[in-house]
Amino acid sequence: MKIFRHWAKASAPTHNQNGLKITCYGGSNASVADALREAQERAKSAAKRFNETSRLASYDYANGGLREEIINELQDEGETVAVITRNMAGCLVLNSPNVFFADIDYPPVCRPSFFAGLASFFSGEKPPTNDQRVVETIQRIAEADSRLGIRLYRTKNGFRSLVTTRTFDAVSDETNRLLQNFGADPLYVKLCRAQECFRARLTPKPWRCGVSQPTVVFPFENSETENRHRKWITKYEEAAKPFTTCILIGQFGSKAIHPAVESVLRVHDQLACDGKGPLA
Repeated sequence: MKIFRHWAKASAPTHNQNGLKITCYGGSNASVADALREAQERAKSAAKRFNETSRLASYDYANGGLREEIINELQDEGETVAVITRNMAGCLVLNSPNVFFADIDYPPVCRPSFFAGLASFFSGEKPPTNDQRVVETIQRIAEADSRLGIRLYRTKNGFRSLVTTRTFDAVSDETNRLLQNFGADPLYVKLCRAQECFRARLTPKPWRCGVSQPTVVFPFENSETENRHRKWITKYEEAAKPFTTCILIGQFGSKAIHPAVESVLRVHDQLACDGKGPLA
């Protein structure tokens, strides 16, 4: 997983006549010094690309990782099975290298032909809803592979799935194919591969709870900005209490739970499914 304990930033000059500098962050699990070396290398590389192309490259997940504060780690027999971080929006996120989560997009709705529409009208049969299409997809996947047990959750604007019966390598071709079969959000698929882990948001999005996004981002520049962020978290957590992140709506296929999945599943359901309020 590209989840780092230490962060540092560094700048490198360009040949731009206005004295433009490129600033990059580097992350490390060894030390701040190691993170600084990574930041310096990234800044030099970015400045070199700018000198050659005169264009600023967009932020690259695959190279830098997400700058998120580590809140907690889940251990199983001395191994880290998941890490809880706080993302830039202020939400807690569960990161796991092997426990399969998928954020599911609604499938595209095809407009029926004129004659198909007439047939549906006279038969009295209604076309399946988006929700029904997703559920039917999960059912087919579970029926096609007896090794799979899948929990399906309803989120504010879609679904989340969790495979309970086995583990996966987040960057494998098998995982990529299964995410595609699930109809996972393409951006989520890309992020999983780049971050080398699966991700699941545990707490509501702040703007859905009437709270603006935080103005301070991690890593903190100084104690004053950190204190300001801690005050924001207190306000956000209070506002989020009446809401819930997702609701379990069904279990498909095998009901077995793999030992390596059990603790991650328990923490996910305790935090993400806590409460009976509106989905946020």
